[in-house]
Amino acid sequence: MILGKLLHLPRLCLRTALLVLAGTALALPCLALPDDRQQPISIESDYAERNEKTGRTLYRGNVVISQGSVLIEADEITLHVENNKISRIECEGRPASYQQKPELDGAMMIARANHIDYLPATNKLALKQNAMLSRDGTIIKGDSIDYDIDKQTWKAKGDNQGQQKRIQLVIPPSALQSSDNSSAEITP
Repeated sequence: MILGKLLHLPRLCLRTALLVLAGTALALPCLALPDDRQQPISIESDYAERNEKTGRTLYRGNVVISQGSVLIEADEITLHVENNKISRIECEGRPASYQQKPELDGAMMIARANHIDYLPATNKLALKQNAMLSRDGTIIKGDSIDYDIDKQTWKAKGDNQGQQKRIQLVIPPSALQSSDNSSAEITP
């Protein structure tokens, strides 16, 4: 059905569309964790442009990339491809967002920032400008947050020049409860 619609495009548009589809299909399987990688990939945007020489594909306008539990939304996304693999996914938005359920029984991890860099090879996120990371009700806010998805570790910092001068961490009461429902003590 899609191929039938593509055949009605002018030759130059058809060639560009096929190159974008082929380049993206080869590169995106490294986008998600192993369970998600078995799922189909969907990319939607108002505009797309591919440069074969630089290995970059630019998506602009209400960009949505999904694969399994991974959902990336931004005003603009640039896919950087090296050796037929995505080396970096650069997201711009007000804010851009990345969400994923890293574990079957785990909570959804949600990340938002004006600029998000996702490095699939190391499975790390770099959130810059008005950054926020949330999981299991815990919320971390800062000017920038670096998050290792595999290790589930983060580093955050504020910026005395920006909106988020200091980091903010909010821990829900449920995280302070022990398994027997009595309150856990926090010791310095």
